[in-house]
Amino acid sequence: MSDIPPEVISEILSRLPVKSLLRFRCVSKSIKALIDSPKFIEAHLKNQELKPNSDLKLILKAHIVADNLFSLDFTSMASTQMPRELAHPLKHLYGPTQVLGSCRGLVLISNNMNDNGVWNPSTKVFRKLPFCQFNPPRKPPGGRGPGLAQIRGGFGYDCLADDYKVVTIAQLYHPDAEPSLVSETMVFSLKLGVWKKVQDCPYWLLKEDNGACAGGALHWIVTKEPAAWWSPLILVGLKLGNGSFQEVAYPENLGNSLQMNLAVLGECLCLLKGHLTCTNAKNHVLDRIDVWMMKVYGVKESWVKLFSVEQLEGRQHFRYLRPITYSVTGKEVLLEMDNRKFLWYSLERKSLKHAKISGGLDTFESIVCLGSLVPLYGGGNEKDRMKGIEQRDDSVTVEIKMEL
Repeated sequence: MSDIPPEVISEILSRLPVKSLLRFRCVSKSIKALIDSPKFIEAHLKNQELKPNSDLKLILKAHIVADNLFSLDFTSMASTQMPRELAHPLKHLYGPTQVLGSCRGLVLISNNMNDNGVWNPSTKVFRKLPFCQFNPPRKPPGGRGPGLAQIRGGFGYDCLADDYKVVTIAQLYHPDAEPSLVSETMVFSLKLGVWKKVQDCPYWLLKEDNGACAGGALHWIVTKEPAAWWSPLILVGLKLGNGSFQEVAYPENLGNSLQMNLAVLGECLCLLKGHLTCTNAKNHVLDRIDVWMMKVYGVKESWVKLFSVEQLEGRQHFRYLRPITYSVTGKEVLLEMDNRKFLWYSLERKSLKHAKISGGLDTFESIVCLGSLVPLYGGGNEKDRMKGIEQRDDSVTVEIKMEL
């Protein structure tokens, strides 16, 4: 290999899946140094993004008593396969582990406010987050009680700062007080290792427990007041760069917005509009779902209706449907229906077919996770707060970085 130029070796290796690269780290010190370098990690990630789904997994949070996390190899979804249980670092016996977001191969997982962290399932690297301390006033002037309370959040990448950020928003609603909505937004920087208070959210977060990350911002469907039946639905984004909220314009011909959800497909923000046939809040049924995509982030004119999915004739009607990812060919879109099934939608034939998945998962939530070498510490300006240890994993020596 000494006759091969180093740039050629780097180019070849950057096209391989993470599992292979972890093995090749054991070949020599020079190969290990190359694979661990920030430049190579970024080049590998860009190649993964240019070749969608070449090294991609679906993480499933099963709605069962054990409430474990499972994974599926996306490239094998053309044939029947069984989900594989994940041995994640927050697994315990006393409650569910939530998956609150995924970004560039990193996953935000949480058991509760005191037990959460960011994990790279490909490299097995995990970083536990420090406790986030909230101090919103419990009772505004003139208030007569704490009112409604909720905590929402999300996880995304700030490209300007080359930093991964965790967002947590705590909200209280006091209907008999002014101001009626009390909100506090905290952002954790993986590079700096600290929580920081940013702009208070001026909206009631109504939809999407976890923000949809696109264009360097986390997005939610919100209202001015919690009573959504009379308060119009608004699409807002929290810019991860400066920590400010801003409204995002809907498509020009969207129409009324009574049933809305968000998704991300191919790194683009998607708006899911449901057309109701029954307005029963507990048992609504949809005629169809329109999938709108903002192809150029922040440009209202770039909204396009990507496709529509109508009810399946002769089959169980769906109440919820969202796109997950494109197929390897890019000609199909994987859909999750009612947290129970996966479907393939053909963009060419405009038809549906069931994806073949077994394993006894009656209900689940799915999230896409790209295979990457992205580490969980900051850049060269960050103080050395990490310690490398060697761990044997699947007969491969892998360096694990843990926060002290």
